[in-house]
Amino acid sequence: MVSFLWWIVGFYWVVSGGDLLLQNAPCLYWLAVVFLAFDVFFAIFCVVLACLIGIALCCCLPCIIAILYAVAGQEGASEADLSILPKYRFQISSNEWKPAVGAGKMIPIETGSEYLATERVLLPEDAECCICLSQYEDGVELHTLPCNHHFHSACIVKWLKMNATCPLCKYNILKGNEQV
Repeated sequence: MVSFLWWIVGFYWVVSGGDLLLQNAPCLYWLAVVFLAFDVFFAIFCVVLACLIGIALCCCLPCIIAILYAVAGQEGASEADLSILPKYRFQISSNEWKPAVGAGKMIPIETGSEYLATERVLLPEDAECCICLSQYEDGVELHTLPCNHHFHSACIVKWLKMNATCPLCKYNILKGNEQV
């Protein structure tokens, strides 16, 4: 605030009565000019510093995020980890009296050695992939995680290769009950 006030007063003194002020009070005149110059250089310095910090953040932020990601221990699942997840094929239920849009069954087609795959019935509101947000179509392949959440096979495989946790409940398929 003091610098801003001095800028206004000093600038007025130098511009409006510079010659008269220089003759009557040369020390005050040169003090005003020096402080005005200092304020200009300080303002330029602050703008340049802000720009450099902004550029540094823009350029270095991806590196910082990558380092933090590596330090946090976010690891993806391997092909061996993905191969033990049970696979299902979705079959739309057809009822002659009352057709249920989206309702269906998950029929096991492949079972990993660790998890038991059993047929499951899905309500219409549950017959949706929470990753791509689309309804399950007849005959589409699904994967079920140990936490019993189900997704399109292609969607969950892409997700688990980057991050080995369930996208809904954060259950870690590599570490068991330990959540991230």
